[in-house]
Amino acid sequence: MLTQELLERIKTIQETGSFAKAADKLYLSRQALLSQITSLEQEIGFAIFQRSAKGTVFTKAGLMFFSESTGIMDSYQGLLRKCNETAAGIHSIRIGSLPNLPGISLPKICKEYQKIYPNVTLHFLDFPLKYYFDLFNIHTFDIMSENMMNYHHHLENLDFLLLRKMPQHIGVSENSPLAKKKKISFKDLRGLTLLMYRKGIGKSEDQLREYLHKNEPDINIVDIDLYDSSLVARTFMSNCVVLLYTTKSYPGLASIPADWDMTIDLGIGYHKQHGEDVANLLSLTEELNKKIDIFS
Repeated sequence: MLTQELLERIKTIQETGSFAKAADKLYLSRQALLSQITSLEQEIGFAIFQRSAKGTVFTKAGLMFFSESTGIMDSYQGLLRKCNETAAGIHSIRIGSLPNLPGISLPKICKEYQKIYPNVTLHFLDFPLKYYFDLFNIHTFDIMSENMMNYHHHLENLDFLLLRKMPQHIGVSENSPLAKKKKISFKDLRGLTLLMYRKGIGKSEDQLREYLHKNEPDINIVDIDLYDSSLVARTFMSNCVVLLYTTKSYPGLASIPADWDMTIDLGIGYHKQHGEDVANLLSLTEELNKKIDIFS
């Protein structure tokens, strides 16, 4: 059975490129480490590592297994911590976000929340998009960051508190002539490559994609599966721009509002059936949203 400890040992084998070196680093006998990996491979039905004179490396299936298992194990450990906190009577709220796509409003809301409810512990945790909604559905975390309202989902126990309908923004290299513009038009994008989520991930992206296919054939769309630091490099190295959520951008990118009417809904996601701590957070969010611009 896969455990956190065994996952760490797999990682050590991958890093050292050798069962022998990994065993020495882990203070294990080489036979014991090999036996553990062999037993796991027999259980799952495929080889994790390929050994040769050049060293020990992941098989294709092994690399996939390790990558996916790491995310699942992290989520499992988070769930255990939440259950232990609940059993011990500790008040906490777990807030899920996406790596490289941080929330803007939630940190401000949480700062105010902690002033009023200092006895409630707030945890910010990153979860991969691939499993995000499934993990939320099994109560691995309590609150979704405001970016998630734009994503397609099929969960019955999920509701959103709408904070703002944000104009779409275009991220361009700070060295681009477009970086000096106050707004970006479709005309500005003709002949350029626009990076955006592939179809079926984001509602706003799908709306824009449909419009561009029908009306702007000179704007080339390239699908992406996630937002990461490589997007900045791509805008520098090629004739690319990227669809963004807000004026808050990546270092090296200027985020310019679009002059068309399509918007991105931003709001906090929560379980329809929730406890008092979450209810207080939502109530405070509504109050702050009326008084100040929590996206500024």
